[in-house]
Amino acid sequence: MRWVTWKMGKKRSSIKEYLRLGRLFNAEILSLIFVLSYMLSSKIHDVEIDVRTLSSLFVAGILAHIWGAYNNDRMDLAIDKDVSYCSHKPLVSGSISIEAAKRIEFFVLSIFIFLILYISPKISTMVYLLCAVTLAYLYNRFNKSNMFINIVGQMYAGFAVLIGMSVVVDFDFVVFLSALVIGLNGVYLNIVEADLKDIKGDVVNVPRALGVRFRDGKAVNIRGFYILNEGIKLCMFVLILYILFLEKADGMVFVLACVFFVLNFAVRCFMFLNLSSDRERMKPYIAGQELTSILFIGTIYMVVLPFLPIVLVFFVLIWFLLWNKFLWGTCFRPQV
Repeated sequence: MRWVTWKMGKKRSSIKEYLRLGRLFNAEILSLIFVLSYMLSSKIHDVEIDVRTLSSLFVAGILAHIWGAYNNDRMDLAIDKDVSYCSHKPLVSGSISIEAAKRIEFFVLSIFIFLILYISPKISTMVYLLCAVTLAYLYNRFNKSNMFINIVGQMYAGFAVLIGMSVVVDFDFVVFLSALVIGLNGVYLNIVEADLKDIKGDVVNVPRALGVRFRDGKAVNIRGFYILNEGIKLCMFVLILYILFLEKADGMVFVLACVFFVLNFAVRCFMFLNLSSDRERMKPYIAGQELTSILFIGTIYMVVLPFLPIVLVFFVLIWFLLWNKFLWGTCFRPQV
């Protein structure tokens, strides 16, 4: 199929290249954070869910993800150029110019901010929005050079929860606790999964700082790293149980939360038993961990829809497969 191209900067790039740079294959995750926090807040405060608001929040999440992906790749360009497995990235390969990326960043971020403030032109929304964008920018700018930012930067996802909440109410304690869960999950995905995959290329890297090394392709000295892994997950588990208690959830929901936690624990055990310096070998374990985490975290939102955890997993899988097929020609294109 012949793709329409346009001139940006000094290069001509296909639409697919711009979409690849935006990492559309997992853009739905941030959108779901906005949407689910709005739905949970509406349920708690007996506010009717507005479909147009729901749709607008989903679109806003896509835009926020695209801005983050462009900004992240542009900030990491100097490091990515020296890493062999990043050679296919549009900015590294030169298929998209830096100038074009900057224009799209500005355009997408502007629309995202306008859309959020159009949905909810409130002071609380503005504050949460400013915190989310600032923290995301700081993460993209300094995560490779500053250990503190590398660890806490992904908490911007928690502010995304608060943005969705603010459409309904300025503050709700239950939704705030769910924001902590989502934020901790973001921290986990970054320092345990992303840092692990990029342990060779990153300048600042939590696993390496905790002593993780690879000998003959296998990880050694992982005790401190494993304790951190389980510590984060245990905090999330306790918070989720407390949230379910505040929601006055049925006993079955508590049972499901425990079952999904054990399932996630089993996947994590397999991941740590098979830690490898081979990025491609690690990705199936990481994908399994992420999917079971969706089930685990999804129990928070069962007060909105009883089967929501299963629905979320299927939606995420279908989105991932379709976008990868469209952008890369294969459903199981490895994540970057």
